[in-house]
Amino acid sequence: MKARLTLTCAVLALAVPAWAQDVAPEHADAWAFMQEAMPGVPYDLLAAACKEGTVMIYNGTWGDAQKNQIAAFSKRFPCVNVTNFELPTSERRERFVIESKAGRHTADIVQDTDPGVLDAQSDEGLILEYKISSDAQFADSLKKSGYWYPVRIALAANAWNLDNVTDEEIELLSTWQGMTDPRFKGRVGIAMSPSGGGGVTLYPYYALYKTYGEDFMKAFAALEPRNFSGANTLAGALASGDIDVALAVSETGIIPLQGQGAPIEWSLPEPGMGLATGQGISANAPHPNAARLYQEYAFSDEGYAAFNLYGGAPAKTGFADTRPVAKEEWYEYPKTFSDVDPRLMITEKTEFLALNNAWFGLK
Repeated sequence: MKARLTLTCAVLALAVPAWAQDVAPEHADAWAFMQEAMPGVPYDLLAAACKEGTVMIYNGTWGDAQKNQIAAFSKRFPCVNVTNFELPTSERRERFVIESKAGRHTADIVQDTDPGVLDAQSDEGLILEYKISSDAQFADSLKKSGYWYPVRIALAANAWNLDNVTDEEIELLSTWQGMTDPRFKGRVGIAMSPSGGGGVTLYPYYALYKTYGEDFMKAFAALEPRNFSGANTLAGALASGDIDVALAVSETGIIPLQGQGAPIEWSLPEPGMGLATGQGISANAPHPNAARLYQEYAFSDEGYAAFNLYGGAPAKTGFADTRPVAKEEWYEYPKTFSDVDPRLMITEKTEFLALNNAWFGLK
């Protein structure tokens, strides 16, 4: 049976006017911040969260972004100790489901890179029904309202090592069609698991196939790309010059290295291909109030900016991208996006993986 929250934050907030609220001295600074930056979130939630005193996040391999947000949250709400457990998407997803069904509830907040999986978990009653106060600032296509919300859009990029490519090759890599040029044969890296891995990894391949067809994917595979164990390993190989080009890779894995001075740039070809990474509260969260407080903060402007700085393109309406890379002259955000529905990927995954593994020789 689905866990349900019977009163929304807005209704609770109206129960006691902010000016009449009896605030404990130790909560005064946090409450003052909430009134300004998280309007509609009630004081009772803060008090209950502080009483629980801890929250556990199951997050993915975007550790820099998560740690930055946790640090920002901890400054505002020192009464709540935040711990996080970082795992690749497939392992994290499996762990959460197994624990939930076995009644061993550890995670308060969970993340996933596949909207279809999050939708299914919501329908199965694994994700708590909780509508955040900033719900209206996220497009319907990027959330399941009242269940999960997007922490980022992980955009697929064609990336290159500036020391190893020509201007003409950079121009080719600015389009999806150009990336299959035979001149890149033997110089390319990818990061693709035979099982598909997380949605951020799989979606670009699925969308490219749906958009350009099987001949395009065969031309891609004919480049004989080296397959790396993960996006971070791939990014490291690109930064070191071990490979010249990384194709259809999430930009979130290469931004940290570029920020550290690695000779890396990339394009985000039209149409943009990006998948929302979503975050929700476990329906059986051991610390449900602390989880709600963290969820509210995570999608406030301040909390969102803390994650956005290192975590990927923003998915919040009217939010200014805080990443340094967004200010680079060469960086160009897509003007259009693929109309390939990522939610269909979960229903067609088995069939598509059989094709994809055959094209790229994955076992």
